Amino acid sequence: MLASFPCRSLSSLSFRRILQVHAFGNHTNIRTTYSNEFTKNELLRRHNKEHSSTYFDQFRYIRHIKDAPTVPLSFGLLGLVPFAAVPLYMYSTGVYSPDLAFTQLAYSASILSYIGGIRWGRLLEESNDWKQYAYAILPSIAAWLALLVPGRWSILWALTSFQGFAFYDVTRPGYPLWFKGLRVLLTAVSSLTLFATLTLSFVLRKKEAKTKNTNRTM
Repeated sequence: MLASFPCRSLSSLSFRRILQVHAFGNHTNIRTTYSNEFTKNELLRRHNKEHSSTYFDQFRYIRHIKDAPTVPLSFGLLGLVPFAAVPLYMYSTGVYSPDLAFTQLAYSASILSYIGGIRWGRLLEESNDWKQYAYAILPSIAAWLALLVPGRWSILWALTSFQGFAFYDVTRPGYPLWFKGLRVLLTAVSSLTLFATLTLSFVLRKKEAKTKNTNRTM
């Protein structure tokens, strides 16, 4: 009986130790699980922050313009000249010219078509999805409609088309970050010039249009 006492004591001690180890293991598992869940939530929060799709979030890409190659950056900035020249000239002369406004609108239509061509070209070697190709032709259709919409609505249509397609493109994968930043910058400036032309049409003295079509459109 006395001999069995150490065995019982040893068994009790081993059992308590097993319980302690098991409890420690559970505590470790709980802590590890909590840590993993916290990490996943943090990664999810960061992902949502980086890929959020509100309107003003797209401007964060502008910081990547510094990585843009010189050639597309130079041509992109030069492409703003026809946009800016029209409202600047009309403001300096104090006269709103429908003919000049129509040249800006026509240039806007050509740029909208070019935007669709960029996406079409990117899809040639990567996708056979008809939805993506259908989207690629939408800017061209928007450009055509901009030339058909009467009055000041044509400028407003071109402006909203630029904003809408730019927002869609920069919030989708597939383009370099520098391109997204350049796209946001160019869209912002071109939209401001269109808005300036639209505003000047209300505040400046209007010059008689030389052509009937221009007069109808602008």
